[in-house]
Amino acid sequence: MGEASIAIGATARAGIAGVTRLTPRTWAALAAACLVGLVGRYLGGAFVLLADFVAAALAYGALYRAAFDGPAGLAGLRCGREEALMAAVQLLLGLVFLVVIAVLLVVVGAVALGVARAAAPGFDATSSEAWRAALSGPLAAFAASLAPLASLAVLAWLAARLALAPAASIAAGRLQVLSAFDLTKGRAGLLVALGLVFYLPSVLIAASGKAAFDGAGAFLVQAAAVGLYYFCVAPAWTAACVHVYRHAPSLAVAQPPEA
Repeated sequence: MGEASIAIGATARAGIAGVTRLTPRTWAALAAACLVGLVGRYLGGAFVLLADFVAAALAYGALYRAAFDGPAGLAGLRCGREEALMAAVQLLLGLVFLVVIAVLLVVVGAVALGVARAAAPGFDATSSEAWRAALSGPLAAFAASLAPLASLAVLAWLAARLALAPAASIAAGRLQVLSAFDLTKGRAGLLVALGLVFYLPSVLIAASGKAAFDGAGAFLVQAAAVGLYYFCVAPAWTAACVHVYRHAPSLAVAQPPEA
């Protein structure tokens, strides 16, 4: 087991195989997650976040339990330790990203302010017109745009470095978030690429549905995107992460080889 075992091709194949292996074993949990997600979107507002939180705990709890050959329950549908761990992982990851995003916003604001003051002596930070005038030049606009782009890169890197937290938590039977950071050392690029490959189709479908349709049409497109996510994307991402976890350099818990 080494770098060749977790090359992007092998990991992508493991993810694709996970759709056919995990979905039939967890279809009830995935259907429940879809239903919860759609109810949240129908209600709108804060219900969307709450519904997605519950749906992700149900779906990923069932998927990771199946990936590590745990008890299946009713086609994956149960409320057990794995679902509780997934909820805790989401909460802790949300807190980590909230802190990081707050810091990045301060950095982006400070960079923009510095660029504006350098481009326009006597700059008035309280005036929106002054902001537009100071950042209207190509050089100033380019310099000010570097900080947001760098912030997005930092967030993508951090998401990749923490991507194995769910797998590590389920395998260990206890919360493993920051302690899972080392498992992705040297593999952030691989996980970012796989995330784009697996997640982009459902994101594009959802975005195009909102842009092209109204009312019932938009909701049907949203339903298709949610179904694609939970029945295809989530199993593929789970299987890919488990593949990387099993080939990580320092495992918290020894795992049997994949079938």
